Parts: sequence; structure tokens; C-alpha cells
Amino acid sequence: MGDGPELAVVVIGFRAPTGLVAAVRSVLDQGKPLEVVVVNSGGGNAETLLANAGLDVKVLDVKVINVERRLYVGAARNLGIAATQAPFVAFLADDCLACPGWAEARLRHHRSGAPAVASAILNSHPRNLVACAAHLAMHMRRLPGLPAHKALRYGVSFDRKLFDRYGLFGEQMTSGEDTEFMARLPKAMEPLWEPAVLTVHRNETRLAKVIADQYRRGRRYGAYLKSAGGKKPSRVFRAVFRDRRNVGKFAKEGLPEKDRDFAMLSLPIVWLALFAKSLGAAVGAKYGDTQGRRQ
Repeated sequence: MGDGPELAVVVIGFRAPTGLVAAVRSVLDQGKPLEVVVVNSGGGNAETLLANAGLDVKVLDVKVINVERRLYVGAARNLGIAATQAPFVAFLADDCLACPGWAEARLRHHRSGAPAVASAILNSHPRNLVACAAHLAMHMRRLPGLPAHKALRYGVSFDRKLFDRYGLFGEQMTSGEDTEFMARLPKAMEPLWEPAVLTVHRNETRLAKVIADQYRRGRRYGAYLKSAGGKKPSRVFRAVFRDRRNVGKFAKEGLPEKDRDFAMLSLPIVWLALFAKSLGAAVGAKYGDTQGRRQ
């Protein structure tokens, strides 16, 4: 593997948000030598932001790439890949935190031959009903207690050789760039589900914001289906809204016991959020996504 770090972590930011500081710090606190690069687009100065928070990127050997124009996530990922050399590459959004052991658990599997390793998601506010609803609406299939055959494989770190063999992420896609990339991989290279790789997603705690966010996410998803020659808007709506039937089952099985009962109280809000997402998906499937993705 060489003498350098085995894992590169690309932290992706948009307009240098304050949350980027905590995201970067969570990576630096892994207790492992990592190759860290921050890709920030859409304006703002990530290096200054980090420095003002006490993170001297030169001392910490963190590379910062600022791009004035907005980049979709696929383009930001690709910039990070090009700027690093470690044999394995992981990604972290500015609204997420890497839990202790996040890097070590990934490396353990990569060293054993796994070409791709997926992560589970934790709720940043497990005692806030709106945040619980947002968490379940977005991540019901990435809860840490789920068995492998029920889990969606996202939040993936990759063997760098996969990018040489199968290409990079789509840079013009407003959503689904990771789904599209992983669809190119052979079945044998499907990401490994590893609940020990835990990522905290910082969920919204205001209801109106959650509903608006779910509509936007749904519209991006519908636009992705449209670009891929997808289904009729009415079918897209029904397919997305169908998740309301499963969310309680996933919550009971996938959430830690200490959080489960409280989270179940948020189900009415989850159904409302899924309705907004379904509506957005139907609109996206018909008209596309004119606004695009913010990152």
C-alpha cells in the first residue's frame, strides 16, 4: 500500500457553510493518518473558514480546493479523487459527521479485499420529532440495525482502481451520481454493508424546512428517473409514497432500542414528508429539475 495514508477523505461543501468545520474535524479526529481534501464550490473561502475555527489546514496537511461556480456533487467528487493518491477514497458531505471508527472500519474491509464499503446513518437529533421524521423519510433503509439484505448501500468508500476501470462520477447530474456510478460495477463489486461505519446526518428540526427539503429531493429523484427514461409521473408518485407502508417496519428493526419508541411517534410527520417527496418526484418526472442540486 505504500508509506502514505491508505484512505483519502473528500469533504464536500457548498458556499463554505459553518457545518463544514465540524465535518472536517470529525475526519481529523479519526485517529488514523488520512489524506484529507476539502472541495468547496459556489463561493466562500473554506480555508479561511477552517482557519477561523482553529483548523490550520497547512499544519494539519488538509488540502482545500475552492471553486467559485457551483459544482454538482459528481464534479466535486471527481475533483477530490484527482487531488488525492491514497488507494481508497471516501466522501463526506458538509452536513454530516464521521463517527469514531468510521475510517478504521472502512479500512479493515478494504484491506480484506472489499472494493466498496457502505455506511449506516445516525440521526443528529434523536429526541426531536421533526428531525426523527426527516431521518426516517431520508434514511429508513440505512439504519444501523438493518440486515444486509434490507439495507441500501450508500455513503460508500471505493478502491481507487474502480475509477480507472469504470470511469468517474457524472458531473452534470443533479442527483443520483453515485447510483449511476455503482450501476456500472459488476455484481461482485457491490458495496459491502457495514453498520460499524456510522455517519451522523444533521437533520432539520423545523417542519416547514423538512417538507420543502423532501419536495426538492423528490423532484431531483423524479428528474433522475426522467433522464434515465423513467416512468409516468403518476407511477413515480405511487412508488415513492408506497414507502409509508414500510417506514415503521424499518424503524422498529433498524433503530437502537433507546431511540425506537420516540422515533415511532414521528410517523405521521414522516407520511407528510413522504407525500411532499412523492409530489416532487411526480413533478420532476414530468418537467425535470430546473433548480438542480445545491452542491
